[in-house]
Amino acid sequence: MTGPTLDTHEAQAERVADHLEQHPAATGAELAAACDVGCVSKVLSAMARELGYGLQRGWRWVPCARGTKRRHVRTYTLTHRPAPARQLALPLEQ
Repeated sequence: MTGPTLDTHEAQAERVADHLEQHPAATGAELAAACDVGCVSKVLSAMARELGYGLQRGWRWVPCARGTKRRHVRTYTLTHRPAPARQLALPLEQ
C-alpha cells in the first residue's frame, strides 16, 4: 500500500497555466473551480515570484446580489511561461 501522492506547486502551476492559455482573464474563483489547486492565491504568487511565469493582472465587472449590483473582481492572464533551463556544456573528454 502506498501513501498519498503530493501535488507540487510546479504541477499546480502547470495546470493553472494550461487553463489560462485557454481562458485568458480568468478570475481566482474560476481557476479554483477548474484547476483544483487548493489555495489559488498561493499558486499564483509562486508562479509569479518563484517559478518564472508571467501573469498580467486586470479587473472585470461581475454581477452580484441577484444581478442588481456589480463588483470588481481580479483577473489573471498568462503572458509567458518560464524559459527552459539551459544546460552548461562541460568538456568530459580531454
